[in-house]
Amino acid sequence: MTTLTAPARNLVCHELPPAKRLRSLLTRFDALAPGDCFELRSDHAQKPALALLQRERHGRFEWSPLEEGPGLWRTEITRRGDRREGGRRAVTEALEWDHDRLDALESGAFAARAAGDLALATRLFGDFARGLRRHIAFEEKVLFPAFESRADGPGHCGPTFVMRQEHREIEQRLHDMECRFSTLEDSLSGARHVFHDLMYEHNEKEERVLYPATDRLLTAQERDELVSRIQAFAG
Repeated sequence: MTTLTAPARNLVCHELPPAKRLRSLLTRFDALAPGDCFELRSDHAQKPALALLQRERHGRFEWSPLEEGPGLWRTEITRRGDRREGGRRAVTEALEWDHDRLDALESGAFAARAAGDLALATRLFGDFARGLRRHIAFEEKVLFPAFESRADGPGHCGPTFVMRQEHREIEQRLHDMECRFSTLEDSLSGARHVFHDLMYEHNEKEERVLYPATDRLLTAQERDELVSRIQAFAG
């Protein structure tokens, strides 16, 4: 997984003539090696770009919003590995991938902080925090209702009830770290250790139980459509 740091890896949409923007997006995407990525930047919402990729490169990409306005929209676009390109997506594979992406951002942020690069650390941690909050939101507003509509039992009990409770604790722990992140004098080692334990147990439950159960309850087409809805989720 690639974490972007170099401006050369950016495609700044609003600096291009309108007629060339979407074609430039496809050209940049097609030039990627499997597993590589670039950052799409614009001064407006990027729904047309996502719609184009979902239509013309369906199943071949990961769409990971980093910042969603106002003023600036940033999305990391990754080309999926060749062995999984094309075809219909499954919930487990797509959301496990996002777990790994978020883990890499958090690790990168703390590595930069330990090296004394507070500017890079703050940017990466901001991308991580926004990404984690978006992940929680699309789970609760898109994934969980899809699971609950097919599973036996309402949303006030069962695995999604537990996941929602844990989400609230995760959000609180994340907020606490954000408030202390901007000074190098606070190592955050204790808070980070507790956060890691919480995230590990939570992600294990999702990846071993909830995601596979959702895939089993849905048809292949429904799984694929659900992943597309998650990509398009805007809070």
